[in-house]
Amino acid sequence: MAIEPLRVRVQQTTRMSDMPESIELSADGLYYPLKTGFILMFDQQQEDGAVPTTIKYTPERLALICKGPIEMNHSFIEGRFTQSLYKNPYMSMTMATTTSRLDVSEESCTFVYELSMNEEDVGIYEVRVTWTFEGGEE
Repeated sequence: MAIEPLRVRVQQTTRMSDMPESIELSADGLYYPLKTGFILMFDQQQEDGAVPTTIKYTPERLALICKGPIEMNHSFIEGRFTQSLYKNPYMSMTMATTTSRLDVSEESCTFVYELSMNEEDVGIYEVRVTWTFEGGEE
């Protein structure tokens, strides 16, 4: 039996240690409940076009998966160093994070991490994603 998705309105706020203003994103998306987590799918609008984005949460692991102009499949695990490949239309880089916080509830997730790209420190990021079930187009 297939899981029926729920339509949601997604809000994402990203704060970076070296920038005074946060980046805000709003989008309609789909939420798939799982026995031990969830899958949240939405499009992020970027300069190079829409980036289909999936957040998959299973106990103690949050995976951020992007396809399209930006491609990545990266896991965030509290207290752990993880790395993956990040691709955009211009280059590929090794993306590495150490996640210091991963909080997940029924309608939000927050993850805080130190980011490096190709072994160069980029900064500390805090990403908060919330979703409401009354949003989305019919």
